[in-house]
Amino acid sequence: MNNALYFPFISVPESPWFTRVLLYWDRVGAIIPFEFVEEPQRLSDYTRELLTEELLTQIIPGQYVWQAPRFVEAFVNYVESIPGGDISRRRMAFLNRGTSRIHTEKMQDIADYLVDFKLAKRVGWTWCDVESTTGGEFMGYLAALLGKIEAVESVPVTDHPANFEPFMRASQPTDRVEARIAPLRTIVLDKLLLVPEEPVPVSKLRIFKERHGNSLRHFRHAIEQEISSMADMTDPYLQNHRLKNFIAEKRDEVEEISAYFSEGGLGRATFSKVSALVSAIPGVHHPLIGLASAVYSAFSGGTGKPRDGAFLYAAYVQKELS
Repeated sequence: MNNALYFPFISVPESPWFTRVLLYWDRVGAIIPFEFVEEPQRLSDYTRELLTEELLTQIIPGQYVWQAPRFVEAFVNYVESIPGGDISRRRMAFLNRGTSRIHTEKMQDIADYLVDFKLAKRVGWTWCDVESTTGGEFMGYLAALLGKIEAVESVPVTDHPANFEPFMRASQPTDRVEARIAPLRTIVLDKLLLVPEEPVPVSKLRIFKERHGNSLRHFRHAIEQEISSMADMTDPYLQNHRLKNFIAEKRDEVEEISAYFSEGGLGRATFSKVSALVSAIPGVHHPLIGLASAVYSAFSGGTGKPRDGAFLYAAYVQKELS
C-alpha cells in the first residue's frame, strides 16, 4: 500500500513522528466526520493547515462504512465475545469516567448498542462517551475496516499503541511470507527512516514533497522490494548479512535525503524509532476470534470483502510490541 490512515483522533498530532508519516507515505488520511467540512475551525490549526495544503485527506466515515454490510453486527459480536468479568471491569471504569469521546457518524448504530450495554452514553446529538478500552478497540476496528475499502486503501497508523494491541492479542499471521517481512521492515525503518527533529511549517513540508516526492517514493519502494526478497531466505545468518549490507548501501541515499531536508528548510534530520505491528485478516478457512476476525466478518456478503492474506500495519512511535 502507498497510503496511510491516522487514528484514533480527528485532529492529527503536530510532532516529528507525524512528519515522518507525511514524508514516508504518498497520501495520508484522517477519519474526520462530515460536519467538520462545514465547521473546519473545530479542527486543530495544524490539521486545518495540512488539509488546506492537501498534505492530509479527510476520510469521511459515513461515506464508506456502508460498504461493509455487517459493520455494526461484526463489532457487536466482538463485544459480546468479551468475558463477563472483563465487561464488569469496563463498566466500573466507565462509571469512574474512564471514557473516550467518539463522533457518532463513525459508530452508526454501534453507539446505541454500547449505550444499552452500559459502556457508553450520548453527549448531545453527535457524540458518545465510550468506555476507554472499548473506544480504543472500536477506533482500531474502524481504521482497519476503512483501510481495506478500495477507495481508501490505506495502512492504519497510530501514535497510541494500546488502540491496536487487541489485533496482536487475538490474531496470528496466516501468511508466512508477510510474517517474515514484518520484522525485517521494522529493522530497516529503524535504521534508515529519517525525520526532522522539530515540527516543520506545513508550507515548507508541501514544497518539500512536491520537489522530492519521487525520491521518497523510490526510497520506500526500494525498501519494500528488498525486504520481500530477503524474506525468502531460509538461512538466518545469510539473511542478516544481506540485511546489514542493504542498510549500509542505503546510507548514501539517507545522507542525500538528509541534505534535502537542510536545503528545504526542514532543519536537522534524525532517526525516529518505528515499530510495525502486523495482524492478519484471515480467510474463511482460518477463522480467528477478536478484532481481526471482526473486520473480516464486517465485509461478509458485500463487494468490499478483503482478499485472503491481506494485512494491516500500525506504525508505532517509540514502542515495540513482542
